[in-house]
Amino acid sequence: MEYSEDDKKVLNFFFTNLDKPIFATKNFHPEVWALMQARYSRSREGLRESFLKLLKEDPENFKKLKEEIEKTEGGIEAKHATEKAIQFMERWVLGFGHSSVAEGAVVGLCLEGISILATKVIEDNRLCSFIEKSTRYVSFDSNSFYLDKDLENSEFRDEVRELLDFLFKTYMDLHEPVLEYVKKVAPCDENTSIPAWERSCAARRFDAIRYLLPTCTKTSLGWTVNARQLAHGISKLISHELKEMKDIGIMVRDEATKVLPSLLRHAYKKYYFVKTEKDMQKLSKEIDIDDKNTDKVMLVRGPKDADDVIVASILYRYKSEPFIKIMEKVKMMTPEEKERVFDAYLKNMEEHDNPMRELENAQFSFDIVIDYGAFRDLQRHRMCTQTNQLLTTNLGYDVPEDIENAGVADRYIEAMEKAKKLYEKIKERFPLQAQYILPLGFKKRFLLTMNLREVYYLIKIRTVPAAHESYRRIAYQIYKIMKENYPLLSKYMVCNYSDEELGRLKAEEKTEKLDSVRPL
Repeated sequence: MEYSEDDKKVLNFFFTNLDKPIFATKNFHPEVWALMQARYSRSREGLRESFLKLLKEDPENFKKLKEEIEKTEGGIEAKHATEKAIQFMERWVLGFGHSSVAEGAVVGLCLEGISILATKVIEDNRLCSFIEKSTRYVSFDSNSFYLDKDLENSEFRDEVRELLDFLFKTYMDLHEPVLEYVKKVAPCDENTSIPAWERSCAARRFDAIRYLLPTCTKTSLGWTVNARQLAHGISKLISHELKEMKDIGIMVRDEATKVLPSLLRHAYKKYYFVKTEKDMQKLSKEIDIDDKNTDKVMLVRGPKDADDVIVASILYRYKSEPFIKIMEKVKMMTPEEKERVFDAYLKNMEEHDNPMRELENAQFSFDIVIDYGAFRDLQRHRMCTQTNQLLTTNLGYDVPEDIENAGVADRYIEAMEKAKKLYEKIKERFPLQAQYILPLGFKKRFLLTMNLREVYYLIKIRTVPAAHESYRRIAYQIYKIMKENYPLLSKYMVCNYSDEELGRLKAEEKTEKLDSVRPL
């Protein structure tokens, strides 16, 4: 298509090129980008042509936009350009119920001063990306906690505040003795960068003392999400029983609506969520279950014919017959023949490769007991299906080896026991709110369902030396279970059993080397 000079001026502001079949957008309002993607499904025109045509529906608006671009040499917020597009979206897209268009509008949200407990509710959304303030690299203090209003207004207020002060004081007091111990058992040799060693020692220290941080500890979170998932996430927050979640949901909706004025219309409190939660809490109390099992990891569901399903799935990709016919053939194969197919499919993987998608056709469920701090890490595997129980004191708490070996376990245990005692005092009246006062060292149970491809990924990434020892142990147990029950399917799993005193050291040294060669 031939463009006039005015056309080029405007289009060059929004697109990286005007003459190639592949291009990127720039300076686009998120809702306009969502709309323009949707136009692909309803127009024979290219996106640049459609966008230009849309702008020219209002000649005066197009003229203003061109003048603004000329005047500021492209350094403007494209307000005039977006007005017409958003009006069009209101009429054409939302008016006809095309809510899937919202998946094309992506927004970045910053949530600061929210509790660690709240981040777990927010991060229980799959189609998103999150970055959270790290308990491994950042020190927290007693000014950084959220006090639930129900607890604040109850007779437990003073006891809660006293406990939180004690937990944070113990956390601060253990900084130095644990760090001294780490430096003693992992001294810096002459070939090691001192700054990298210092950072690695500090990280290991924080990995241990973070167990004392209560879940009400305030943190910060970056949330990248498309509008459709955001609407769902907001509805879950606003429908939550805890006031903090409701408040966060309302604030997120208010701020996100400033960027996505048309796409969050369905982000409201959902009767389904609220009523189901109340009904199930009541019903579950009527069902007594005697729990004697405290195993860390149990395989609770895995297909008996997983080998056949995976081998048939691999062959299916390269054949033209129906799956059922291929499955019949696989069932008649010898173990050696099945292994030959599996080998051919996976043997060429290199260090940074992960298996291809055919391994997703078999799923496995693991019942896991893990400390809350490490649960926060495993929850990041959002491809998994996760079902979480409340955080309680029922399963006890972990005592990190570095705290024991540093000779300060008595102080740590004193703090954890204080938290346990107060939790059990207030849990009957405030079962949800009581979670806020429990430190990250207390254990919880959750159900993790994942396909074989994700099992490969989880074991590989969660057993590297830099990984936290707590979830490393969980990954080892998952690997052991898979090897025992599915030896063929586990053949190419990468499980790293190597131990290093400072697991973060190599990563810190690598970062230092990269920094030294980066241009200023």
